[in-house]
Amino acid sequence: MKNKKAGRWQAILLIVCICFFIGVLVGALSAGELKNEQAEALKSYAYFLDRNDIGFGKLFVKHGKYIAGIWLAGFLYSGAVIILIIVFTIGIFYGFSASFAAAQRGIGYVALNLLPQNCLLIPLYIFASVWSLGFVLNRFSNNGPKSRIRRERNKRLSEHLVILICCMAFNGAACLSEIYITGSILGLIN
Repeated sequence: MKNKKAGRWQAILLIVCICFFIGVLVGALSAGELKNEQAEALKSYAYFLDRNDIGFGKLFVKHGKYIAGIWLAGFLYSGAVIILIIVFTIGIFYGFSASFAAAQRGIGYVALNLLPQNCLLIPLYIFASVWSLGFVLNRFSNNGPKSRIRRERNKRLSEHLVILICCMAFNGAACLSEIYITGSILGLIN
């Protein structure tokens, strides 16, 4: 029984990772296909964003909306598809932004400016997705007597809430990393 559950979690993890990496590839390829005037417009827009300091609250919402969307999709019957679409979209965003930043500013900028917080955020998105997909699949399967199903669902619901709280705490740590660690590294370089 445990091997069957472990195999199920591994299959879910594999599906989520494949979906994310395909999104990264699509984003990177689309960044490479930009025309010069599009790249210049994005470069000026990125320069404007770099000049504006983004506070903790905005960063927390920026990253937390994906986690909340993944978590909320766990309650829907079609939540598995929605979760995979969110993961694919996150992959596109990360692939495009890293590829575009590397083309414009070099790989050093990507390593110093994008990597620290993304070392926390990407595994966090993957973990939240795997957990929520498992939650969806378990929530809408009907195994056993009704009383056991109700107890099991209440237990899984409380676990799902604890996972959301933990994910949001790690999101806060990633936001602090983005504000302080990345800012101090860039301050040393400039």
